[in-house]
Amino acid sequence: MIDQSQVLITLPDGVFMEGHFKTKHSLKIESSINGTLLSKQKVILESNSVFNGDLICSELVLSGKFSGNIFCTGKVQVKQGCQISGRVYTYRFENDEMTNLDCIISVPDTNTINKIKEIIDAIDVDQKLSSDPNLPSLIKIYEDNLAAKEKVKLTELIKEPNKPIPVAVNGTSAPSGNGIPTAASK
Repeated sequence: MIDQSQVLITLPDGVFMEGHFKTKHSLKIESSINGTLLSKQKVILESNSVFNGDLICSELVLSGKFSGNIFCTGKVQVKQGCQISGRVYTYRFENDEMTNLDCIISVPDTNTINKIKEIIDAIDVDQKLSSDPNLPSLIKIYEDNLAAKEKVKLTELIKEPNKPIPVAVNGTSAPSGNGIPTAASK
């Protein structure tokens, strides 16, 4: 029997895919994709790849161009020359120098990541992704968890540029004079 985590599907340069794609295998993408991709394993976007849409995976290595939303239960690794615009929801984020990031990076808590992993593990790859009820559930869990934890909205920082940005110190936050926890108020 084949170990599914060892199977790597390669989408070579010169391929254009559009729509919804779901697999239990790892993917190496050297081509262009517009749509939604869900992989239960690792996804590698090579330097010549272009991805527009939503990407859900357990691990991601990015070298190409990405526009959309990334939902990753493990680590997103951004390589030199990569371009990202959109939102990145991931448990861990690592980037090289000389990357072009125009994105918001959000890190859910461990409980949220574990819930998402359970849903991904239960996904039937033989069912159409566009009609799979797990897809909206996954995205909602990411978004609900992060929206509930936001202390300062970006629009508030723009209106009040001198307002301190919340910073955790030793894993805890202390309240500041304006009700927003900061490192300086500890």
